Parts: sequence; structure tokens; C-alpha cells
Amino acid sequence: MAGVDNWRTCLNDLKIFKQLRENNCTDSNQKKKLHSKSLLQVLDSDLYVWDTYDAQLLNYNLKNSDSSEKKNRFQILLCTDPPRFDIDGIEFNHCKSFLAIWGSSGVMVMEMPQRWGKYSEFEGGKPTVTCKTTGVAEHYFTSHKSVQLLQVAWHPGSETDSHLTLLTSDNLLSTYDLNEPDVPIHVVKLGDAAQDLTDSPTKPSYRAALGDVAASLDFGPPVELRRKNRRHSTLAAPDVVWPAYIVYGNGDVVIAYTDLSPDPSGIQKLGLQGPLVMYPPAEDNYGVDACSVAVLGSSPPVLVIGTRDGKLHHCLVMQSSLEDTTLQSESQSVVSTDTSVLYDALDDVSLYVYESVELELSLTTSCLSTDEFVEDTFTCPIRIIKDPIAPDRYHCSHAAGVHSVVLPWIQEYNKFFSENQRDCVPEQEDCIVEHLICTKPLPSSPVAPVHGLGLVKGLSVEPYLLTLTSDYEVVSLPLCPSRYRDSSGPLQSDDDPTAIESPLRKFSKEPFDVYIKKILQRNVTNPKLKFDKKTEISQQECFQLLTRTTQVFREEYLQKQEHAHQEIQKRMRVLRNLRTQQEEDLRNLEEARNRVRDTAENLATKYSDCQDRQEEILQRIEEVMRRLQERMPSMSEAERGMKRDLEAMEEKLEVYKRSVKQLKIKQDYQRREISQTPNRMVSSPSLKSGQLKQLREVLQQEGDDLGNLLKRVTSLKLEAGV
Repeated sequence: MAGVDNWRTCLNDLKIFKQLRENNCTDSNQKKKLHSKSLLQVLDSDLYVWDTYDAQLLNYNLKNSDSSEKKNRFQILLCTDPPRFDIDGIEFNHCKSFLAIWGSSGVMVMEMPQRWGKYSEFEGGKPTVTCKTTGVAEHYFTSHKSVQLLQVAWHPGSETDSHLTLLTSDNLLSTYDLNEPDVPIHVVKLGDAAQDLTDSPTKPSYRAALGDVAASLDFGPPVELRRKNRRHSTLAAPDVVWPAYIVYGNGDVVIAYTDLSPDPSGIQKLGLQGPLVMYPPAEDNYGVDACSVAVLGSSPPVLVIGTRDGKLHHCLVMQSSLEDTTLQSESQSVVSTDTSVLYDALDDVSLYVYESVELELSLTTSCLSTDEFVEDTFTCPIRIIKDPIAPDRYHCSHAAGVHSVVLPWIQEYNKFFSENQRDCVPEQEDCIVEHLICTKPLPSSPVAPVHGLGLVKGLSVEPYLLTLTSDYEVVSLPLCPSRYRDSSGPLQSDDDPTAIESPLRKFSKEPFDVYIKKILQRNVTNPKLKFDKKTEISQQECFQLLTRTTQVFREEYLQKQEHAHQEIQKRMRVLRNLRTQQEEDLRNLEEARNRVRDTAENLATKYSDCQDRQEEILQRIEEVMRRLQERMPSMSEAERGMKRDLEAMEEKLEVYKRSVKQLKIKQDYQRREISQTPNRMVSSPSLKSGQLKQLREVLQQEGDDLGNLLKRVTSLKLEAGV
């Protein structure tokens, strides 16, 4: 394990960070700004850091830390047109082909060079690589000296991944194409941009002081538009817009719908939506000094709003009800009244605040003389960084350190809304806040803003968070997966499909390991102290920190571990008693099983005897039935067949009798006719003697046959008893 984690223990000893500290040591003597920066990026195993002193980008492969030959090998990426302003952050696009280098006075885009060679390095591994750098909106920032660039974001709807969205202090949201970096292709006015142009850009305007200036933006999931003329809507692909959630300094949130199509006239008329109504309502609008916003990609989206005093609000973005829509329409002040002629109006949405949490910027300490907590009024902007690994986790960097926040309820609500389980509302779960690094431990300590955060995954068993301090030192902290729901820890139950589930779990409301995790859940943590090395701390302040650390260990670690130990011991006693009772029940069941077995054997013997007796009785019954059948007067099948034959013969005899009778009638008639005409002149036809003889023989034969048949019928009737 030591070899696997070698890369994180030797980062500060690498040549790249030694050079950074040497080059930027002069900046540490200057007055540090109050806001944190984002000068560090980690992509897979590549670490990128911006060198402010030389205005260049440094690249280092973390896998080289295990090799003695390549341990201090890094590449320098030079800009063809280096920025002439202070850099606040660097941001890669989704394809990692462009890098936005931006500050409050402008933005530059670096085109990343190609990789090739044995180790897949930039331009085959050259120590210094020159990269094409393009300025975006240079003319605009040159002609508007008082305008500050507040935030930069790559547009997620860009097919070429070359569109950059800028949020400026004059309440403009502009999207630029890198092919035409000076002309915006889409501009959204977020409010009145009136501003005194003679003011210094470092001084806030009166509108910024009132909170009427946009502070931060983030893109949410795409939204499909419904065309008003649906005649040909099924033939073309659905129109999609990307909502940009923008928070103002006064806490208001609006949605600006953006699109990159060549003719977005219909989409531009959609205007803004908002300010969104927040529920439950609050008198202070959930803080009047908002500074950052982030959209966690879930369904429904979760909006995170951060304020300068360290408060975070987690809101669910859902469709408004009828009452909410009426209230929102009354409170709207910046929504455009124009409606699109191509698309139907979009559904109104509202923000439902799930929870609010306050970060501990400086450590809470108590006064030694009065034992009262020292009140700290320190405020600073908070930068929200979404975690690329866990969708329910994000990190906060500021002038006083680093916090990590986990929202365990996001997965439950995603499942709740996707499966339409209206009857099964998820339980109320609180977010998990971890104070990882503190750079301003005491209210009297000077600020030491964080200069960058990066997440490393794949080089170790668990992910690590890299933090670049104001002294250009790297702090590597593990993000323990056992603290999060989606990972397996030592207390988590095994999901063995062949294992038999204990029936006791059916009676408990929650698993015991979850119960222990809730007990061990810490409300306050002891962060790693990483303040300015030149800061001198008195013995009294050291004692305050020691007292606070001891108190946290006592209350959040020892007491909770003791409580968990007692619960485990209690559980063990209960399980031991249950085991004793179950063993006694098993013995009783074993005895009962033996008795049942003996009884079953006896019953089996009796059953066999009964079966033999039953077969014997059945044979006797069959014999008796056979004899009874023989003595019964009923006819057999053969007799019934003979009866049917006789009945058929009798019917034929009736037919023959009628035929003979008709013949006799005809014979009598002919005799009478012959007797009445004895003396006819015409000779009557007569039969020859041979014919008469033959006719007599036939009639005699027929008469004999009829006589035989009558005798046979009579005899059969006598035999059958008919």
C-alpha cells in the first residue's frame, strides 16, 4: 500500500512544485485576495497547474512519481499570447481540447497540443511546448474597463465543444464561438446594466452593493421546447435549450435559456424566468450575499446556493403548482414580457429548499478567561466545485479552507420521482459536511485562500482530493468511501445471494450497521491545519486550538465511539440471550423431531398394512361385483347388439309385409279385371310355360325364405324373452 500511495506523499518534493514555490514566493508577501482560485486541474493521471509568475501552464503525470527516472519530468505549455491580467481559474472543455484561462479582466483560450510517443505526452515529450492562445471578447473588456468577468463556463450544448459562456458584472450573459472570439452569438441581458464607468474595477458599484448584479451561473439539464405549429414537428428533431441558473447577490435566482442554433430568434424571445420563488419563504431570502451556485445533475435538479457567510442552501427545482405560479407572476421583476412566436411558454418552476447548512470557516474557539465562544464575523466568497465521480457530492473552496459536502438523499429522491412512488416519501436525511482543510484556524489569523482543487481517481484504492494552498503546497487527503452510501465499509452488511437473511432484521426499523453509522456520524470534524508558514501563533492561540481539538475529539470521536461501543455491547447481550434461547429452542425442536420421526415410522408401518388390507378388500369387492353382474337380469353388450339386429329385422319384415299385401291387392285387381273381360277379341299377353315355371320357383323360394325368417324371429324372441 505504501508503494501505491507513494505519489501523494512526495508531491511537494517534486521539481514542478519546487519551481512553483520559487517563482511565486514574491506573491506571498503581497496582500492576498479574499477569494479562492482554481489554478489546479486533474484529468485522469495528468495534473495541470498554472504558474502565475511565468504565465505558463505546467503538466505532470502522477504515474511518473513511481519511476526514479521520470519522477521530476514535467512539461511546460507556453502561451503564444500570454494573459496580461491576474488569473483566477483554468477550465477545460468537455473534450479536453481547449483550456479557458480567465480572470476578472478577461479570458484566454489555449488550444491543447497533440499527444504522441511512447508515453503519450504532448508533442512526443518535449520539455517546452508552445500552444496557440486566443483571446475571447478582448475588444469588449478593453473598451469596458470597469466590467469584471465573474465566471466562465463551457456551453454544454456545443457540438464542437468550442463555445464559451461569460458572465460579466454588467449583467450580461454572453456566449462566444472560438471561431469568432470577438462577436457573441448569443447575449442575454440579466437586468439593468447602468454603471458608473469611471469607477475602479476593484471597487464594487452601488448595484453590486445592493445585490442587483449577477454573481454566479451554472448550466442545468436540457429542456425540450414545444412548437406552436405542430404540423411538421414530428418530422424534425426536437428543439432543445440549455437553462443557465444565475444567482444574484441578493439571493434571487433566474433561469436564462440559451441555444447555439444559427437562428435563435424564437428562443431569444423566451427571455428570463424568475426570480424563482423559494419555499418555504424566508424574510432574508435565504441570505442577501449570495456568491455561487451549482446544479447537481439529477432528476429533479438540485440547486446549491452559497453565500459569503458560509451558508449553503440545497434546493429542489420542480414545477410550480397553480398557487405557486400565481405568486411567482406577482413577484416577477426581470422576466421578459415577450413571448416566442415559435414555441409554447415553458412551465414555471420553483425552488423548494430541502435544507440549509452553515460551514465553519474559522474554527470555533472559546475565550480562556470567560469560556465563551469567540464570535467570528469573517466572510468570504465560496467556490462550489462539483465532484466528477460522485453526483451527490461537491466541494467548497474559500479563503479559509476546504469543505466537502455529501447529499445522501439525492439517490432516494431520484428513485422517488422516477418510479412515481407518491405513497412512499423518502426519509428526511441531513447532508454530511466534512471540514477537510482549514487555512484560517483563528479569527485573528490572516486569510490564506485555496488556489485549486483536483480529484484523483485510479491511482489508489480510494479517491484523493488534491488541494493547492496559497503557498503552492499540495495537500492530499483521502475521501473515505466508508462515509458515503454508495461504497462498502467495514460495517456494511454482505450482499451474499446465498446467505440466509436473519428473521430479526424484519422486526428492526433499520439495519444495525446503519444505526451505528448514524451514531458515529460527526457534526464537527478536525480539519487539517494548513495556514501561512509566516504566520506566528502565540502560545495562547495554540492552547485555544489544542482545547478546541481536544473538545472535538472528546465530543465527536470518543463520546460517540463510547456510545457506539455501548450499543454494540448491548446488541451483543441481546444477541447472546437470543442465541441461548434459540439453542434451547433447537434442542426442544430436536426432541420434537425425534418424536415426530418415531411417530412417522409407526404411521408408515400402519399405512403399509392398511394399504395391503385395502388392496385385498378391493380384490374381494371386484369378485363380488363380477358375480353380481353375472346374476343381474340386464343384458350384456352382445345381447344388446343382438336385440338391435332383431329390431332391424322386424322393421324389414314390416316393410316386406306391406309389399306382399300390395302385391296381393294388385293380384286380386288383375283377377277381377280378367274375369270381367273373358271374350276379348284381342289376344292378351300370356307367359310361356317355361316362364311360368321359373316364376313359380322364384315365388316359392321367396315364400320359403320368408317362412324361415319368421321362424327364426319367433325363436329369437323366445330366447330373448321379448
